[in-house]
Amino acid sequence: MYPGIHNFSEIGKLNKVLLHRPGEELESLTPATLERLLFDDIPYLKVAQEEHDRFAEVLRENGVEVIYYVDEVAKAIAGMQIVKVIHVKNKLVNLIVKPC
Repeated sequence: MYPGIHNFSEIGKLNKVLLHRPGEELESLTPATLERLLFDDIPYLKVAQEEHDRFAEVLRENGVEVIYYVDEVAKAIAGMQIVKVIHVKNKLVNLIVKPC
């Protein structure tokens, strides 16, 4: 098979999915961004995480391979050397890396 994304059906069986578990980024939402992001209200982090975990569990129960974005990023940078770390307001916003 050729590398890349190969989606041949919108209604066929889902085999694999890439997910991101809700985190502290939800606490940064403002009322001004809610409508643009299709939220009715600012989501409660604990509830969003519980709902997400159950959703991922249902996917697995139905034979779907659940892959987490954060794990894939960790694998990608595992063999890299961090050259520069950029923080804004004490939050990591960018890593500049190069192969070891």
